[in-house]
Amino acid sequence: MTDSLLHRRSFLARLGLSAAAMPAVAAACQPNDTKAAASTMKAPAAADELATWCAAIPGTQKVIYDCVEPAGGPNGILFARNFLTFSKSKLNTPDNDMGVIVSFRHLATPYGYNDAMWAKYPQFAALLKVDDPKTKKPATRNVPLHDEVEGFSDATITALGGKGVKFTVCGAANEFIAGILAGKTGDAKAVEAELAANLVPNARIVPAGVVVLQHAQKAGFAYTHAG
Repeated sequence: MTDSLLHRRSFLARLGLSAAAMPAVAAACQPNDTKAAASTMKAPAAADELATWCAAIPGTQKVIYDCVEPAGGPNGILFARNFLTFSKSKLNTPDNDMGVIVSFRHLATPYGYNDAMWAKYPQFAALLKVDDPKTKKPATRNVPLHDEVEGFSDATITALGGKGVKFTVCGAANEFIAGILAGKTGDAKAVEAELAANLVPNARIVPAGVVVLQHAQKAGFAYTHAG
C-alpha cells in the first residue's frame, strides 16, 4: 500500500468516514463544468508566479514552518512567534528583516480557514480534534486565529500576520477536503471555491503544500518541520 493511500485513509478516518465511502468521495472530487464555481474559484498560483512571490518576501533571515498534522498548526504558529520574538530580543534582528511563511497542509489545512468556515463545517473540529477553550465543546471557530497559544503573547495567526508573517494553504488538500464536504451529491468545485475565498488574513492558496516548500527553499527559506 502506498504512502499516499495510507494518508488518504487516515484523512477519511479522522473525518469519521469508512473505507466504503472512498469511491463516493473520489467521485465528488472529480472536476465538473459548473460555470458559477469556475468563475469564482481562486486558482492556485502558477509555478512562476509562486516562485516570484517567494522571492519577493523581504528579509535576510527566512524560514518556512511546515504544519502537517493537527498539532502542527499551533506548533507552527508558536515556532514563528518564537523566531520573531527571540531573534529580536537576543540578536537585535528587526521584524522587517525576518521573512516567515507558515504552511498549512495535509491534516493541518483547516487552520488556514476563517471562522465562518469553521462554523459552517463542524468536520474541521472532528478532523483536528479541537475543542474551544471557552465553550469546552468542539470548536466552531478557528481558535488560534484569535487565541494565543497558552502562555505565549502574540502567538496567534492575527498577531503574526500583523508582523508580516505569510500563510499558505495547500490547494491539493483544499480540493480533497471540498470533495469530502460536498459528498456524493454536492458540488465539490463550489465548496472548493468557497473554502479558497475564506482564508485567514495574509494567506494564499498554493498548488500544494509540498510545492511551496520546494519553491520557498529555492528562494532561501530554511525549512522547519512543525509537526
